[in-house]
Amino acid sequence: MSVGWVLVLLALLPLAAWLVALAVVAMLRALRRRGDEQTRRLRLARMLGSADLVVVPTSDVDLPESTVLAVAADAGFRFLGYERTDSPLRRRVGVFVRVGGEVDTVVQGAVVQRAVARGASVRG
Repeated sequence: MSVGWVLVLLALLPLAAWLVALAVVAMLRALRRRGDEQTRRLRLARMLGSADLVVVPTSDVDLPESTVLAVAADAGFRFLGYERTDSPLRRRVGVFVRVGGEVDTVVQGAVVQRAVARGASVRG
């Protein structure tokens, strides 16, 4: 094998690595989407568990947003919003807090304090 062919193969190596990575991501997505809607609802309910603050990747759930909010409400959670993670694929995650929990109390207190501060600055 000549030096030229070795250089060509080395140049194509990153492309081959990207293709393998894309195939792995596609396979993982297909595996996550298995099961009917009831199974995915149960998986989401287990993800929520008993913690006060839960971060759920939206790609892991694979349910419509209205269904996710209904399952979270049934489990005693309130939806705070979406957040992007600092990962290379930048998957979107949903942030949930347990209603009446410590984190919810702190979040509600922060919202009230901002509203009071905003009202005071408008008046003053």
